[in-house]
Amino acid sequence: MAIQDPQSGAGTNARPAGATPTEQPSTTELLKGLADDATTLVRQEILLARQELQEGLQASAKASALLAAAGVLALYAFFFLLYTIGEAIGGPRWLGFAIMTVVLFIVVAVLGLVGRKRLAASKVAPEKAKAELQTTANELKEEITWGKPQPQPPEK
Repeated sequence: MAIQDPQSGAGTNARPAGATPTEQPSTTELLKGLADDATTLVRQEILLARQELQEGLQASAKASALLAAAGVLALYAFFFLLYTIGEAIGGPRWLGFAIMTVVLFIVVAVLGLVGRKRLAASKVAPEKAKAELQTTANELKEEITWGKPQPQPPEK
């Protein structure tokens, strides 16, 4: 590996002090260099992952803020729509709003019943993880049994 000498501009080989230029690096030196390079590479990969994660979180935060603002405005728009429908029904003003209230209560009741039914049908317990944990525990018990010294029959 040739490195430019900043003072003379000539290329030099990166060798430890006391090594002659024609000498090959020892296995220990090569392994030490490999370990240093691997450490540097891992650190750089961690820094890159951290930077990517920060950029991704910033983009997600901006998108989430826009979605929250859109949700609030949609809620206001929904209330204005209900008010408009209540006014447009005709007849006395209170009758239009009463009809809208009844319709909304019916929608709330249907959504509540469907939601409760789906919630009761959903499983929250991690069944696959429990099964795999049980399998692993059984395998470990078998290996422990194999590892125990077996009683020897008495010699005659």
